[in-house]
Amino acid sequence: MNQQLPIKKIFIRSLEMPIERHKELIRLCWPYAFLILGSSFISGKIDGTALNIAYTGLFLLTGILGAVSCHRVFLLSADQVSQTPTLRWSRRETRFLLYTIGLAILVSVMTAPVVAATFFILPSDLLIRDHAKIVTVLFLYVLYLPAFYILSRWSLILPSCAVDHNVTPSSSWNMSSSNSLRLFVLVGFLPLITGLISESIALLTEPSYALSFIHHSIFLIVTVIEVCLLSLSYKWFVDNVEAN
Repeated sequence: MNQQLPIKKIFIRSLEMPIERHKELIRLCWPYAFLILGSSFISGKIDGTALNIAYTGLFLLTGILGAVSCHRVFLLSADQVSQTPTLRWSRRETRFLLYTIGLAILVSVMTAPVVAATFFILPSDLLIRDHAKIVTVLFLYVLYLPAFYILSRWSLILPSCAVDHNVTPSSSWNMSSSNSLRLFVLVGFLPLITGLISESIALLTEPSYALSFIHHSIFLIVTVIEVCLLSLSYKWFVDNVEAN
């Protein structure tokens, strides 16, 4: 009989682990956090194509380093984590980057027709008025559900890359086959909900430096928790497969 992915246990543990291992998270992820929080005050003020490209590149590279670091903090022993430098780049990060780009392209291909169709289905008022835009966002997120279900099935590749394992897209899909909906709830549905809440708040409030800083701070905290959810889900699947 197949075991069931323990949603409640993993969720609670994902709230505890970032607090327990906050020192290593800060040490390894500060470059990305610095850029994210700094963007609260300089977003939209960077002039020049070259500077924008450079800033976007830094976001991407430090984001990859931060994501890999988080997975390693949540999946490896303290000794292994302590040997991970803050600034580094290896085959591990390159694989993680390529898989991330691949998954992003996959989601874009699946959701692009949905976005295009929305402009033809919904009344023009819902696309123009700020408060009515929330309905549009909600409508889009509902339509995104199938794409994020597929993404969740393949997302086990990412923590695998971070700890130098070799899970392929097909093995990730097969590994999660008996708990696909439970995995989707943890690593697909919850990010959708937090994204919906974030976009709704942005539409209903006036932009300011303080609000942007708070928003980015919450984004960092939620992102770490979501990475932990994926890490612990991956660990459970690996342990479960090995046990059987």
